[in-house]
Amino acid sequence: MKWIVLTLFLAALIADTYIYRSLIAVRARRRSSRLWYLLFAIVSDGAALAALSIYGVAGSAGSGVLKVVMWLVWFFFITFVPKALYTVGGAVDFCVGKVLRRRVWPFRGLGLVLSAVIMGIMVCGATVGRTRLRVEQIEVCSPRVPAAFDGYRVVQFSDVHIGTMMRPAAQLARLVSTIAGLDADLVVHTGDLVNITHGELTPELVGILGRLDAPDDVWSVWGNHDLGFYIRSGSELTPEENLAGLADKMREMRWQILSDCSTWIRRGGDSILLTGIDYPRDRRLNSHNESLAGADIGAAFDRVEGDPFNVVLAHTPRLWGRITERGRGDVVLSGHVHAMQTKLRLFGHEWSPAQRMYDEWSGKYASEGGQKNSVLYVNDGIGCVGYPMRIGARGEITVITLKRCE
Repeated sequence: MKWIVLTLFLAALIADTYIYRSLIAVRARRRSSRLWYLLFAIVSDGAALAALSIYGVAGSAGSGVLKVVMWLVWFFFITFVPKALYTVGGAVDFCVGKVLRRRVWPFRGLGLVLSAVIMGIMVCGATVGRTRLRVEQIEVCSPRVPAAFDGYRVVQFSDVHIGTMMRPAAQLARLVSTIAGLDADLVVHTGDLVNITHGELTPELVGILGRLDAPDDVWSVWGNHDLGFYIRSGSELTPEENLAGLADKMREMRWQILSDCSTWIRRGGDSILLTGIDYPRDRRLNSHNESLAGADIGAAFDRVEGDPFNVVLAHTPRLWGRITERGRGDVVLSGHVHAMQTKLRLFGHEWSPAQRMYDEWSGKYASEGGQKNSVLYVNDGIGCVGYPMRIGARGEITVITLKRCE
């Protein structure tokens, strides 16, 4: 992350130098106009360095500081994009002009038009897009679904990241109200309820989330943020204390915690196995405390006999293969990725920067053959991390309906 920020900062300096020399110094007649642009360049480019510097204390200073970091990142990008596009357009114009042996401007103009469009999208993403919810409906059809569970409805939500919500009470109330209208048999949360510490979950928010209910209860697993990975050394609260405090508040909300273990959901004489697997410690997180994330898949299935229909809650989709290798996981529900809060749709195809990091990054995936025919669903989450906007990846609630079929 540090090197990405520094690279973008350098790119911004190059763009500002080009714009100043080719446009501002030539066309701005007043000295004050040139000084205003220099001030703008210092403030907008400096936002990236400020975000990087402040982030170093965010883990111990709380979620308020993290919100400042996120908005600095947003401000940097919304100013960097038009400068970068104009500069790239200028480079293309220069090359075309050399070929035509005259000065041309069309690509710079195109860059400005694209900049206006992208800036508008970023503003919408930081306002409407960040707070909207969508409900996705999917079916999982399998002959292994017990007869009593034919039509069983599992409602999933994930990655709330309460600490970076601007109006958490209003957003969570809408979330709870939406889920209440979905006729769920079971409600599951697949990790990252908080962003840094359990202190983000105030008594008011505990009361709101405590209204979530379903006949077979509300169940949750731990994500990397819940486990305190982002609490810096020197903080008054240790990751262990944070997790204990968060567990207490979840019990107050009447949520059930599945931490590398399984439980039975019964209907009459039929039953399915519900398993929860925490975020793993075998994927290194630079300088973050990893001591609490067991991801002990073996322990999760200890004492489970036979081959029951199995729904697994696993915060990260990267555990999917390890689960199916054990012959488990008819349905695996994950989150974690958020589609990197950017999902573009064009001609029936979806694109996200998340595709460069994850093989399974959003939506439904099916695996056939091997030891287990399995369905993975990756929920796009509710909240924001890194920057306070969602572009095309609105907050998601998923309804998974189990169907018994041949």
